[in-house]
Amino acid sequence: MKRSKKKALANRKLTIVKILPKDGTISQEDLDRWHEIFRNNLMTVEDAVKTGEVEVQNLPVAKNNDRYLTIVRVGSDEYSPTIEDLENWRDIFSQASKDPDFKIFTHKDVHVEVIEIGNVLAVE
Repeated sequence: MKRSKKKALANRKLTIVKILPKDGTISQEDLDRWHEIFRNNLMTVEDAVKTGEVEVQNLPVAKNNDRYLTIVRVGSDEYSPTIEDLENWRDIFSQASKDPDFKIFTHKDVHVEVIEIGNVLAVE
């Protein structure tokens, strides 16, 4: 693992928790249950993942001069988000940027990728 990657992973902040119910449909009870588990530290992230009921992704937080591009893809062949859905996701990530330990509980059709971009220079 590269040194910069290690540094970034040591500064985790935003956590994406994807709920993966067997039938593919997430209920409010599923969300409430996993909120409770993580809120009260009833299970480690590793143990939660081992259940097969969730997938957990920790996103790095930029420190000092680190620069990242965050790409959020919402949807799949079976699910196409509305403009309102996309605006809601933008609001969620805006809230997350202000919270020191933010968790997003969502479904399998949300994909987040963080790319370290380094310094951006103008090329003419």
